[in-house]
Amino acid sequence: MTIESGDLAGTWAEIEAQLPGGWELGGLRCASTGLTPDERSEEWIAVASGPDGQEVRHQAVDPIAALKGLPALVLNAHR
Repeated sequence: MTIESGDLAGTWAEIEAQLPGGWELGGLRCASTGLTPDERSEEWIAVASGPDGQEVRHQAVDPIAALKGLPALVLNAHR
């Protein structure tokens, strides 16, 4: 799957706007844990950080899906 940079930037802004006050997107990275074949992953991890040091992560098959999974997790952590 190819992700256009504009799609990623737009999704980032869209998800950031959905987060409650004090929460922010902290990053997006590949889920690989190393360079050997058994450590490589095609999945992505998106991270959001909260005002009290909370951190929420969502892993998905592509970066946009990883970002889109964060708001529901943040809302659960925010309650």
